[in-house]
Amino acid sequence: MSLSKLPVECLNKILNFLDKENLYKCLLVNRYYCRITVPLIWRDPFVKHVSISISCSLISTLIACLEGDDILSLIPSTLSFYTKPTLFDYGAFIRKINHDCFAEHVKTLLEFSGGNSNPNIRVQKFIDAIYQMIIQKSSILQEFEVNITHRSCVNLPRASTFTNYEPGFKNLKSLTIFNLDLIIDEARLQNTTEFLNIISQNCNCIDNFELWIKSFNSAFANQYLDIIKTQPLKKLLIYLDNPGNVPFNLGLEHRSETLKELTLDSIDFQQFDLSFISKLECLENLEFLYCKGFSHCKDLSRTKLRLKEFKLWYCSTGMFMGEIIKYFCSASLLKLTLSNVNPRAARAVKEICPNINFLCIRFHSRIFTDSIIPLICELSSLRVLNVGSNFGIDMSPLVKNLADHLVFVEYLYFDFNVDLQSFIYFTNNCKAVLKKWIITLDNSSSSKEYLLYVNKFQKVHNSLKAFGIKKYGYSLMNEETEVIDILKDQGIDLIASDEMDFLFH
Repeated sequence: MSLSKLPVECLNKILNFLDKENLYKCLLVNRYYCRITVPLIWRDPFVKHVSISISCSLISTLIACLEGDDILSLIPSTLSFYTKPTLFDYGAFIRKINHDCFAEHVKTLLEFSGGNSNPNIRVQKFIDAIYQMIIQKSSILQEFEVNITHRSCVNLPRASTFTNYEPGFKNLKSLTIFNLDLIIDEARLQNTTEFLNIISQNCNCIDNFELWIKSFNSAFANQYLDIIKTQPLKKLLIYLDNPGNVPFNLGLEHRSETLKELTLDSIDFQQFDLSFISKLECLENLEFLYCKGFSHCKDLSRTKLRLKEFKLWYCSTGMFMGEIIKYFCSASLLKLTLSNVNPRAARAVKEICPNINFLCIRFHSRIFTDSIIPLICELSSLRVLNVGSNFGIDMSPLVKNLADHLVFVEYLYFDFNVDLQSFIYFTNNCKAVLKKWIITLDNSSSSKEYLLYVNKFQKVHNSLKAFGIKKYGYSLMNEETEVIDILKDQGIDLIASDEMDFLFH
């Protein structure tokens, strides 16, 4: 069956896997492909770091989609733009709006077209008109991101823009907020407050909320909490640049039956009762990033959580990492990410999490590595192991220790510089049946020697399917290409640099 005979829904899903560059090629195939591809290209048009010509073309096209009163509201500004009738109603295809990027594209067009009288007012008029057109025509708008920068002067549209048309924002599923704390102008404060109130009052299906703010001591604290309380969130990320006073439980008791993923970034839990997390019955993924104040975890009783994934990343846990693992984790855990691991934590993992198949660990020093490695290597369910360290730490003893104890792992990632001697020891002594393997080298190391020993490893084990070298500015030399060909003859593919981190995260 040719692709043109496939149902539209099937072809749409296939084309969804293509990037914009390849989607543009599909436009030229035929009319059938064009009609399906255009909505995919326009689902997220407001992106960063594009050329002036692309910015101007994007906004000019949207201006050409305006009708009636919207066009009249921009006269005489629109007289300087030549706009011919569009083939499609492009505003109806937009699924995601990044407000800050949208504003920058409009500014670029107006600056490029000349006319500097009241630039802020002109930009705002254009944005209001285009917003109204998108909200009026699009029934599939699902994602909204607002990011206030120090130089940003563009206000959000009036509240009525989002409520005068159906469905408006009612189908919004994802909301991301950055730096609204930077707003100090009274009129903009009022406008933004009204916008946030609309979100909690009119929306009813937001399941992803990312909140990046300085603290909860801001003018919009109540609005943030109302969004958390009223929306059926499945995924929530909160980053606090300056923790200050945090609400008792962030309103998360209202999300006990919906929330599946929770990420808390840069929060001080000293005055924060973590026990409320035990009430999140559906929680599957919990992440603490760069947090502190966990000392009271030693006094908490075990939770009834059934987490599948847990991440404790560069947090100041002191000696309480083991208690934290015991408090939040259980036999249901499948994926675990830790930094600065100590033996007590490793023993807790072995005791509490016997079924994990993915482990990512970062060592801040070589202390404890000799006692930790044997413990994690005893996890019979472990299939993916990602090991890293802070810069400058000699990890050669750890590599040799892994060679002596590793048995069950199939995917292995050395995310630190591996010296040749310890690598040779590993290839000669490792008993694990590795299928995918990535190592990291500094620029002074010759990759050819490592590849030759990989070849020897494969002759013994005949298990490797893929191998990769992570090296800054790395490109294959002729002598390395010859060894790569030998590896390919043995069934080993070379992993591209852009796939390495993806495979092990």
